[in-house]
Amino acid sequence: MILIGEKLNSSIPRAQQAFEARDAQTVTELIRTQAAAGASFLDVNTAVCAAGEQAAMLWTIGLIRENCDCGIMIDTADPKVMAAAVQAAGDCPLILNSATITDRFDAVTALAKESGAAVVGLPIDDDMPHSLEEKCQKLDFLIEKLRAAGIQDDRIYADVLVETLATDGGSAKSALGAIAYMAENYPDVKTTCGLSNVSFGLPRRVLINTAFVSAAMAAGLSSAIIDPVSPAMRDAIAAARVVAGLDDYCMDYITYIRGNE
Repeated sequence: MILIGEKLNSSIPRAQQAFEARDAQTVTELIRTQAAAGASFLDVNTAVCAAGEQAAMLWTIGLIRENCDCGIMIDTADPKVMAAAVQAAGDCPLILNSATITDRFDAVTALAKESGAAVVGLPIDDDMPHSLEEKCQKLDFLIEKLRAAGIQDDRIYADVLVETLATDGGSAKSALGAIAYMAENYPDVKTTCGLSNVSFGLPRRVLINTAFVSAAMAAGLSSAIIDPVSPAMRDAIAAARVVAGLDDYCMDYITYIRGNE
């Protein structure tokens, strides 16, 4: 599974403070620890910085390029900020996050085609789907629209819209069903999610997060925006790869356990 580090997000108070203060030491630590923990991409979201969003985004991208080899997920609702960030990222592998069926679609897909970046697509139009049937219908429409825009399947990350169990007890079940549906019907399209959303508002969130990541990987989840530094999450992913049949002879699991002893 492709791990996308979640810690460079301005909705997290520590990250927001570091962005606004241009605290290079703190941001560099967040970059290096996530890279060392196995993140393939680092999600960068500076939206809470408001008028300073673009400047904070470009500054953070510069630090990523200086301190690790991770790809960058450019996470913004502003196409102008996204375009500037793509230029700043240079030749880094990129994921553009995100386009819905209706909002920002043309701007994001045009930028993806020009830059070769992958695209996170959200199956949302005027309404948010909640049931599995609604999600699958909108995922079908989204994939066909992305294909028509010239985005190849292997450059699509379909977000299965994980919502908190605190307000919808069926949210995890519908997300798992959407993952399985995508794996069966669009094998070259990657699936993704903001995994920790599933536990928002609940105590001891790591218990819910690790239970969900295990089930999601068994269903075929391709990637997730997570905390790769969390020991519990790293343990769960190593074990889930075995259970999902993704670790021949359990060799990666054995190596992981020995490396932590």
